[in-house]
Amino acid sequence: MTRKLINGPMRYRILRLGVRSLICAVLFAWTAGVVEAADKPNIVVFLTDDQGYGDLGCFGSDSLETPNIDRLCKQGMKFSDFYVHQRCSPTRLAFMTGSHAHRAGCTKVIYNKDRIGIHADEVTTPELLKTAGYTTGIVGKWHLGEWDAFNPTRHGFDFFYGFMIDLDQGTGIYRNLKRIESIKHKTDGKHSPKLLDAAIGFIKENKERPFFLYYASPLPHTPWIPNELFKETSRRSTYGDVIREIDWQVGELMNALDEHDIAENTLFVFASDNGPVLGIDGGDAGPYRDGKWTDFEGGIRVPCIMRWPGTIKPGSTNPQITGIIDLLPTFCAIAEVDPPGDRVIDGRSILPYMKSEKVEKPIHESFIVPGSMIRHGQWKLLVRDLKPGGKSGREGKRPSAPAGSLFNLQADPGETQDVSADQPAIVADLRCRMNEAVSELEANSRPIGRFPGADDPKTKKNRKNRSKQ
Repeated sequence: MTRKLINGPMRYRILRLGVRSLICAVLFAWTAGVVEAADKPNIVVFLTDDQGYGDLGCFGSDSLETPNIDRLCKQGMKFSDFYVHQRCSPTRLAFMTGSHAHRAGCTKVIYNKDRIGIHADEVTTPELLKTAGYTTGIVGKWHLGEWDAFNPTRHGFDFFYGFMIDLDQGTGIYRNLKRIESIKHKTDGKHSPKLLDAAIGFIKENKERPFFLYYASPLPHTPWIPNELFKETSRRSTYGDVIREIDWQVGELMNALDEHDIAENTLFVFASDNGPVLGIDGGDAGPYRDGKWTDFEGGIRVPCIMRWPGTIKPGSTNPQITGIIDLLPTFCAIAEVDPPGDRVIDGRSILPYMKSEKVEKPIHESFIVPGSMIRHGQWKLLVRDLKPGGKSGREGKRPSAPAGSLFNLQADPGETQDVSADQPAIVADLRCRMNEAVSELEANSRPIGRFPGADDPKTKKNRKNRSKQ
C-alpha cells in the first residue's frame, strides 16, 4: 500500500488547527471548572475557645447578651448534641482530619516545647476543599504545632493570620510564615480588631470565588482581657464582657457577608472547642455536668449553630449525635469531593440533617471517647474513673464518678444518677461496643508529626487510659 504524504503547508495548517483545538479544549475545561467552583457555597467556621454550652442566649443563658449569635441561631439550625474533645488541640486535630484525635495520634494539648504537631501525611479539611476550587484561610488560634513545619500554610491554608509561639521570642502574630508582631497574651482584646480586619479582608478579596474561612477565636480562654469597647458592659463580670466581644466579632463577619451580597451562598458554622473552665467565676455548661478537662457532658458537649439560607431551615433544631469530626466529610459532600479513601475517617456527612431530610437511622448511633466513655442513644457508660476538671470554685466540690457508671442522658442529662445496677444488659452491650471500637482504632491509628527528640505524646498514662477495661 502506498502511503500518501502530507506536504509542508498542509501539515502546518493541520498542526495549527490541532493546537487551536487543544487551547480551546483547555480553556473550556478551565472555564467549566471556574463556573462549577463558583456555584459552590462559601464556608465560614467560627470556633471559640473554652465556651460552655450555657454561654449563649440561644442555648439558655439569661445573664449573657449574645444578640448576633442568637440571630444566627434564629436564621439557622441548633445542634443540641454536638461533641468535641475535652481540650483544644485534640478538637482542632479532629476538625482538620475528620478523625478522633486518638486516631490521629495526639490527645494532649500541643505546646511548643513538645516539638510535635499535625502530621504532614494527614489530608486536611482545607486541602480537600482546595481540590474543589476553594481559597482557604485561617485567622486566630492554630494550636496544632508551633514550629514552621506545622504552620497552617503547610497544611492546606492559602492564608494565615494568627498566633504561634516561638521558643526564643515567645507568642507572636504571624502572617503566613512571617512573624509580624510580638505580643504577651493572645486573649488580649486589643487583638480582636486585627483578627477581624484580616478575616473581613479575606472575605472581600475572595468574594467572587468560593472560600473557606476558619475563624479560630482565642476567646474566652483565660486570661480574660476584654477589648476597651466591652469592659464592664455585661452582667456577668469580665467573662461576660469577653462573651459580648465574641458576639460582636460574629456580628461583624455576618455584616461583611451581607455587605458583599454573599450571605445567601455561605454556610456559617459556630461552635466551641470544649466545655468551660470551672473553678473560676466564668463559663457555664448549662444543664450538663462539669467542664473542660473531663469527659462528662459539660466538657465534651458544646453549642453548635449552622446557618445556610435556602438549605437549612430557619429556627430548627437537630437532636441527633453529631460532632466536630463530621465537618470534614460534610464539607466534602457540599464541595462534591471525596474524603480520603486510604485511611479511616470517623466523621460522617451530616448534610441530610442540615437539609432536614428523613434518615432511616441516625448517622451516628454512638459517640466514643476511646477508653473513657461511650454514648449509645440515650445511654452513656464510663469505662474509666472520671474526675472533675479544674479546681473547685463557685460550683463547690464536684464529685468523681467511678468506672462502670451508667447514665440515662434523656432522663438525667446532668449525669447525677448511676443506673448501672438496674441495667446490666445495657452495661455489657456498651462495654462490648467500646472494646470493639478501641481494638479497631488501635489497628488503624496514625502518628502525630514529630521532630527528632520529641517526646512520644502517648505517655504511659495515656496508653493506660486508652486500654480496654
